Amino acid sequence: MRKILGILFFISTTFSSFAQVNNLVEGVVTFVNPAHIYVRFEQTKDLSVNDTLIVFINNRWEKILLIEAVSSKSCVTKPLTNQTIQVGFKVGYYRKNFEKVEPRESVTKIKHDSINPKKTEIIAVNEEPNPRKQTINGRLMVSANGSMEAQEKNYSRLRTSLVLDVNNINGSKFSIQNYINYQHRLANTSLTQTSFRDDFKVYTLAINYEANPKTNISLGRKINDRMANMGAIDGLQVQHQYKKIIFGGFTGFNPDYNDYSFNSSLFQLGGFIAHEIEKPNGLVQTSLAFAEQKNNFKTDRRFLYFQHSNALIKNMYLFYSLELDLFQNINGVKSNDVNLTSTYISLRYRPFKKLNISTSYDNRRNVIYYESYRTFIDQLINQETRQGFRVQVNHSISKYLSLNVAGFYRYQSSKPEPTKNYVVNLNLSQVLGNGSFLNLNINTMNTYYFDGKIIGGRLSKDLFKSKLSAELSFRRVDYNFFNTEQQAMEQNIIGISTSIYTAKRTSIMLNYEGTFESTKSYNRYFITISQRFKSKNK
Repeated sequence: MRKILGILFFISTTFSSFAQVNNLVEGVVTFVNPAHIYVRFEQTKDLSVNDTLIVFINNRWEKILLIEAVSSKSCVTKPLTNQTIQVGFKVGYYRKNFEKVEPRESVTKIKHDSINPKKTEIIAVNEEPNPRKQTINGRLMVSANGSMEAQEKNYSRLRTSLVLDVNNINGSKFSIQNYINYQHRLANTSLTQTSFRDDFKVYTLAINYEANPKTNISLGRKINDRMANMGAIDGLQVQHQYKKIIFGGFTGFNPDYNDYSFNSSLFQLGGFIAHEIEKPNGLVQTSLAFAEQKNNFKTDRRFLYFQHSNALIKNMYLFYSLELDLFQNINGVKSNDVNLTSTYISLRYRPFKKLNISTSYDNRRNVIYYESYRTFIDQLINQETRQGFRVQVNHSISKYLSLNVAGFYRYQSSKPEPTKNYVVNLNLSQVLGNGSFLNLNINTMNTYYFDGKIIGGRLSKDLFKSKLSAELSFRRVDYNFFNTEQQAMEQNIIGISTSIYTAKRTSIMLNYEGTFESTKSYNRYFITISQRFKSKNK
């Protein structure tokens, strides 16, 4: 215990610390294939190759996507983990620079003498503009996807999501933010039906109050950016900045583990302290957070979360985080031993302008809630640590040509063979004139139960000044399975997609994907209508 706390203290005092008061810019996943995930934003001027995007998945924001190519409104990204990401998922990044509100120039006012109207006095006054201006930013998205098979295999899924942030309501110190999602599967009676609580999710619904420029209070369901690893918090959160130190705390409840609804039995509280320093090469940030989570007033989980990032060396960026569990309750025996739950480290280096190298290491155990998971705690404890390594190299060969090579390795001692994944991507732009993009890729995989490869390509083109985009994709899948009845699988997958963007921030995306095997085929469709709401710039 002393050694670990000593290491934390040494790191935090040596490197300085974290706490980034950044605005979250949001986008959406528009297309997914085994090699790439395509994301669209309103604009991408703040993004560049090798930036990392966060994805709202498993009820929390996680750093998952690495940008490989950027156009005016979209990004081609590569997943950093093996988590399933679907079209329509919410994606974002934190803007690092803010526009400062400058005071207006001195204006001249004329003061009239009430006794002698002919006598006037000219006064110079420095007027400060009201920095609190109401802004609205939101998106309403309705999508449908499903299969086009025989009636007994046919299904459709409807999904509606609303994201709406209203900052400084009527010029006040109050703001509201929400992210609400409803999805429902329309299927035949042979498939399991879900309840409304399973289909309806409130990921964010909170009101924020800016007591002063350095103090912020929020009430409701919200993810704390400095403790994002915890997921959403239902309750009260307070944050205050003193010089370069930012500290805060929270009290409230943990969303239900099963359906993400409100659960008054899952009380939790905690806090954090953070610090940041601006260095010539970039920010140096560190934070330390503590949380106590309960179930019916009994300790469910108690842990520390530490995070550090820096750019102390030119063209090099380091990110490091670890999670320490401080409480155990196994078969009625309680202890306060310190156990390392997870650690993650990533390093990005740009030795030359056109060459980027990144690598990461992920070491993770199961998160255990000792009251909520009491019926199968032994099973969770016995599952060993999962370790993963990733290396990626991105080289811009020319203005219109880039090459990306990546390797991923994951190991668990209970598995006879590690999982290995190697990917090569060749990206060409302007192949059909301005606004066109061609990606050619090969993805090879080897696991303890199958090996195989996917060879594919994707061609896209923006038309009519980016008001319309069209794309065509193809993938060839060859899998060989071990110790199963099905020894091999061969598939040809064709995708056709078009997107329409109107002047009123409305977009419509139509997509078809067909999978063809030697004896059968599958056909799927995706339809998405999105309406963006945004304050007009004055």
